[in-house]
Amino acid sequence: MSVSSSSMCGGDAAGMKSVVWFRRDLRVEDNPALAAAARTAGEVVPAYVWSPEEDGPYFPGRVSRWWLSQSLKHLEASLQRLGAGKLVTRRSPDAVVALLQLVRDTGATHLFFNHLYGLLAPFRLKYVLCLLSYACSLNKKESSSSSSPRSPFLLNFQLLMIQINFNLA
Repeated sequence: MSVSSSSMCGGDAAGMKSVVWFRRDLRVEDNPALAAAARTAGEVVPAYVWSPEEDGPYFPGRVSRWWLSQSLKHLEASLQRLGAGKLVTRRSPDAVVALLQLVRDTGATHLFFNHLYGLLAPFRLKYVLCLLSYACSLNKKESSSSSSPRSPFLLNFQLLMIQINFNLA
């Protein structure tokens, strides 16, 4: 799965944006979420939310934080070579809340992220999907009472990548 620079610029669909949430997969090569976002027409907004509180008592040490900093710099350079927008980074005690705010701020209609593995991964995934589904259902109720048409909500599971199609604008 590769991503080309022409697919990252988003010239096809005017105004359409996709947020790619980088979690532990800080790479552009063989990244299912990034490749899927590049295939959807529109601008790709790469994002990383640092939320060490979600790891409980295992706050990252100095070396881990240095590694993360270097990895994010490398990721941003790789994304720039592909023609993607600047990597948006946030610091938040709750990654999903920060991510929803980013989606609102950018007017994104799609959210892509890869599945995590590990002991807590199934619980985190359930939490993420519950919050995103709830936010989408709230927005759906708001849009049904307003006169402006909105895109439908879609939770779409694909192999190791998860795509969420919504409009919180």
